[in-house]
Amino acid sequence: MKKFEDDIEVWIKKNYSDAERAKEIIQPLLTLDSEINISRIIRCVLFLSESDYDSLKVYTQKAIDDPRNVLWYAEYDNRNVQKRDFNYSFNKQKI
Repeated sequence: MKKFEDDIEVWIKKNYSDAERAKEIIQPLLTLDSEINISRIIRCVLFLSESDYDSLKVYTQKAIDDPRNVLWYAEYDNRNVQKRDFNYSFNKQKI
């Protein structure tokens, strides 16, 4: 089984009271067949969910359906200007 990157583990522990539950929800993303960096997709899903488990499920499913959507939601503003780049760890973001 693949593992989450260290910054993702820290983010989950910091933002979710039940870290194991959160990891179970996003676990399917580790096996996603995508040209896009999987950690980038996971960071976007976590950022968008705002520590809410139901939102985490919704954004995980959106990422499975088409990861480009969650990238756009998380990284760009309504004028299509990139505000964040989740190719980089949470530590390097201005959140």
